[in-house]
Amino acid sequence: MNILLLAEVSAERVIGGAERVLRNQALGLARLGHRVELLTRAPETASTSMIEMNGIREWRYPVNRKHEAAFVWSSVRRSVEYFDRLRATEPLDAVIIHQAMAGLGPILARRHAASRWIYLCHSLAHEEYDTRNTPTQSAIASLRRHANLQARRSVEGAVMSRCHRVVVLSQFMRQRVIAAHGISSTRIGLIPGAVDPELFKPAVQRHAARATLNLPNDRTILFTVRNLVPRMGLENLLSAFEMLIPSQPRLMLVIGGEGPLRAQLQEVIRQKNLHEVVRLVGFVPESQLNNYYQASDLVVMPSLQLEGFGLVMVEALACGTPVLGTPVGAIPEVLNQVDPILVAQGTDGRSIAHALERVLRRLQDSGEAARLVQKGRSLVERRYNWTQHCSELARMLDSTMSARLAA
Repeated sequence: MNILLLAEVSAERVIGGAERVLRNQALGLARLGHRVELLTRAPETASTSMIEMNGIREWRYPVNRKHEAAFVWSSVRRSVEYFDRLRATEPLDAVIIHQAMAGLGPILARRHAASRWIYLCHSLAHEEYDTRNTPTQSAIASLRRHANLQARRSVEGAVMSRCHRVVVLSQFMRQRVIAAHGISSTRIGLIPGAVDPELFKPAVQRHAARATLNLPNDRTILFTVRNLVPRMGLENLLSAFEMLIPSQPRLMLVIGGEGPLRAQLQEVIRQKNLHEVVRLVGFVPESQLNNYYQASDLVVMPSLQLEGFGLVMVEALACGTPVLGTPVGAIPEVLNQVDPILVAQGTDGRSIAHALERVLRRLQDSGEAARLVQKGRSLVERRYNWTQHCSELARMLDSTMSARLAA
């Protein structure tokens, strides 16, 4: 099949989950023998309209960023222009849309150009926007924020409703899509997020990973890697950590990631006098993620909202590191398969502290620790890997075409 992936992010540099899913999906489908190309919005710093990765070409269309209206109009117009260029040379069998704005122009103006259209829902666009932008006191700003939120919801609903199938990464996201956009459950396919178990794997020696990152060997290290935004629950994690330190002074918390809360988190760390036991290490490049997981005794997901899947969970489990998370989004779906003890009772600091205390006590038993490590790794190898993800996606594309031919 000739498959085109449409996205608002680039697969060239992996910054977060959206880029990681896009890249691995493209590479996985190509390994299955399909001809894959990407059409993405050009990054602000992009200097070329095409790059190539492992034989896969990513085409980039420029947009006008002067103001919102110009941005939207240029996104729609340019995406259709570049879409036409690509299909002029090769007919398209399938199009997979990763973000709604990237697919809006092509599916409205060129829906006839491909036999199968799939929308891959990482998370709901309007909910992401809502959590990333705090309410304001200004009436005009509040009205503008509401209009932005509704616009994102409308665009995503319009794109989803025109696709033959919608793919979600978790049962949680299936329910959110049905509730938000009224998509029939028969049109929604669940294909979980994944990890490369050959790239993310347990360390032969944990102290070697710690030496690479300049982390101490005489500490129990907790690690989290998040966008530093309110919905990630990092302030509650710091509160939980403050509660634990008096009884467990050998703990250390490492927080990876960048975002608007960085200065605020630094101030909280200073006020709580945690600067000697908490490190903010900033953006963690993909090449170092494996080392951080391997160096840690426990990975923490303290999310307050959303969490449509949570790639961090399966990446850590693949590295043989247990994960503790809050009962939010898809977190319980994954962690309950390893052990329900890994899911906290709530999202507040005290609930997280109690859960950490229980899990850390369990990890002191070498046999129990080995069991959690083995169950987590086996779960990834059995269910949460890119080979299986891409195989299921390819089968869905085939079945969608068969259903259309039958109709």
